[in-house]
Amino acid sequence: MPVTNPITGLGASIRRQSTAEQATEAIRHAILSGRLPPGTPLREAALAAELGISRSTLREAARTLESEGLVRYQMNRGIVVADITGPDVADIYAARTAVELAAADALTSHRDPAVYARLADLVDQIERAFGHGDVAAVLDGDRLFHATLVAATGSPRLRRLHGQLQQEQRLALALAERSRHELGRIADDHRQLLDALHRSPEEARAELTAHLQAGAAELQRLLDLLAHRNERETPRG
Repeated sequence: MPVTNPITGLGASIRRQSTAEQATEAIRHAILSGRLPPGTPLREAALAAELGISRSTLREAARTLESEGLVRYQMNRGIVVADITGPDVADIYAARTAVELAAADALTSHRDPAVYARLADLVDQIERAFGHGDVAAVLDGDRLFHATLVAATGSPRLRRLHGQLQQEQRLALALAERSRHELGRIADDHRQLLDALHRSPEEARAELTAHLQAGAAELQRLLDLLAHRNERETPRG
């Protein structure tokens, strides 16, 4: 009886996975850079042809982006770039506040020098990127700063929950970074937060709460701004 090689064909699977990952990254970048604004339908046939991939590979990429909160499936419209609503922002930031306050308590209790050093490096990265107008680098630095803070809890479950929350708000954060001049934002406040994390637990909690509240308020102002702009641009019948 001939012996069948159990790994025959895996190379093709790896190549297909690589193609899907490249497609996912291309669409993700287009969404976060603003080329594909919220509410934009992603026409399967046209997008697959542009990327040079099959429609099944495109759907695989869309499933990944859906898990990240960047696209959604809508009845009769198919895949669309996700919209961010006011209740979405409030809910995400309420959950983040609960997780990150626990992280601040852990950090100010243990005072791990390695964590503080990593946070300081990330603040430098964020400020450089902000000064250069590098939206992607600002978002990356912000994500890593808060993820590093949450890692101070030592809880894998809190890290997973926080990572999911960060994925869900990536689109909203990208919108805010691209619109920072319209919002009147001329500086980043992560250094102020880092300074507070070096002080008492009470000061750290107060500054972190203010930091997250400011982020939520900024995103809500942006949503109001975009809604008002859309109302002005929508033709009246």
